[in-house]
Amino acid sequence: MKVRKTNNPSAAAAWEYALKILTRRQQSEQEMRWKLQAKGFPGEVVAATLNRLKDAGLLDDASFAREWATYRLATHPVGPRRLRRELQEHGVAPSLAEGIAGDMFPPEAELAAARELAGKYHRRQGETADHYYQRLARFLWQRGFNGYVVRQVLGELAKEDNYIDSNHLNL
Repeated sequence: MKVRKTNNPSAAAAWEYALKILTRRQQSEQEMRWKLQAKGFPGEVVAATLNRLKDAGLLDDASFAREWATYRLATHPVGPRRLRRELQEHGVAPSLAEGIAGDMFPPEAELAAARELAGKYHRRQGETADHYYQRLARFLWQRGFNGYVVRQVLGELAKEDNYIDSNHLNL
């Protein structure tokens, strides 16, 4: 973390800086902590600012996680594994990230999201079916869908394509 020293390490300056950050987008508590520390505010000022923000209702990890996950899924769909990981990278507690991902992805929603992404993934000209299905499996896996869902989607597509039965797919 690169520390940019502040000229005014007071609580008032930290509060103003935190409000400036929040005008851009909502933050997790950990993100705000990282940003205040990077600005060079002392630990006790950072803690006091975080408490003041929480008391004012401006810093709420659960609200941040829900809003961020909703936006993320609307703009760049991913599976529950990747969503959990990305929320944790934003400083959301693992248990909260797990709960949000579970709320966003009941089993049928995960399968529907994987089907939708697979429908947008096209075969390259001259590409063999084996290579296409391997690429698609890797794509869905990297997007955070579990192996069972990936196999199910590939099996459905293979049947639609009359590409022998889904047991032939080497996944």
